[in-house]
Amino acid sequence: MLVEDEIDENTDVGSVALFATLSHELRTPLNGLLGIVQMLNEEKADEDLAAIEGCARHMLAVISTLVNHSKIKAEWDDLPEYREWVSPYELFEQIAVHLHFRAGLRGLKLRLDHQDKTTRLRGDYDHLRNIIENTILGSLEAISLVEIPVDKKALTIRWEASDGEVRVDIHNPLETYSEDRGEQVVTAGGLTTGERLPRVKMEYVYWSVASMLLEKYKGALISKPNPNEGGVSTLFSFEMEQMQASPSEKLPIGGLSYEGQKAAAKYVKQLPFKLSILVAEDDPVARSLMATVLKHMGQESRFATNGREVLDLVSQSKSYDLILMDIDMPIMDGLSAAIALRNGEAGEFGTKIPIVAVTAFNTLSDESRFRKAGMNYFLPKPVKLKNLRAVLLEVVRSE
Repeated sequence: MLVEDEIDENTDVGSVALFATLSHELRTPLNGLLGIVQMLNEEKADEDLAAIEGCARHMLAVISTLVNHSKIKAEWDDLPEYREWVSPYELFEQIAVHLHFRAGLRGLKLRLDHQDKTTRLRGDYDHLRNIIENTILGSLEAISLVEIPVDKKALTIRWEASDGEVRVDIHNPLETYSEDRGEQVVTAGGLTTGERLPRVKMEYVYWSVASMLLEKYKGALISKPNPNEGGVSTLFSFEMEQMQASPSEKLPIGGLSYEGQKAAAKYVKQLPFKLSILVAEDDPVARSLMATVLKHMGQESRFATNGREVLDLVSQSKSYDLILMDIDMPIMDGLSAAIALRNGEAGEFGTKIPIVAVTAFNTLSDESRFRKAGMNYFLPKPVKLKNLRAVLLEVVRSE
């Protein structure tokens, strides 16, 4: 007979597995939709297409938050963490791009007040992004939709870092404050899929994820009404090692995504080179979409449906310039295939070929697993075309 703690632990682990499975199944069609929208939007920018993309990305944010909520609870004592030097300037800029559409629907525009461009924080990029993004998403959700202003107001975000402490101040002039906010966040943080409780508002789930992660860095999140400017002011702070770096547009490989990089590739549809790319992907819709995308960029592609096929193809030919590797595949998954390649099971060539993890598995610190398996780059699905171009450019530069 299981004791209560064992039941709770098994329930949490089961919740993570359930949400991870549902997340993958839901993300697959969403990623296909977003890929098609991106392709169409590149040909001709359209407000309706932007609205479709914004709605789909909001759905992905909800899915990711629920999966991460379960993962934090189940793996609290051993939550994966990969520390690297992260640029808060680039991170906040990327988050602002992600949330631009969502803020607009709430009558807001995001205004960033950066301390500088040179500060670097030594922490887990996924943890930092989720703390910041979930705090802002909670603030956006806590807006009354009864009357949205015609003229957008500014949601201001200011960050500063000194003496090992990072402080982020957010003021949302449209946010509604509730006196029981703290209790609701605690309640949301303790939820499991088996509990019979009233519906919890999504803002409390967002804030609970941010609050739980902040605990890992000796931090806290505090909100209070702003009597002078209206709305709500939110402050969160945490401890993290810091340093100053020389100004640079180059971002850490495999760390920050390439969205903030002002690369020429952003404006180029056909790249000025042709690579031979091996794509490992078992989903037929995703394969078709990736074939179209790579052809659109003027690249050559060959496809494999599982990791074992990848090993066979790499052992038979040294003509491939890189591998775009899906993670969840039958027979042999992408993680096992990458480890096998780096161990020389497909010959010497396989130990050196650049590998890009392309996956819908984008929960907290999954990236660290991919890096430990020997993968060089990480592109979460849905893959943004400019990010894919930037990775291809980086591969060429590295060679």
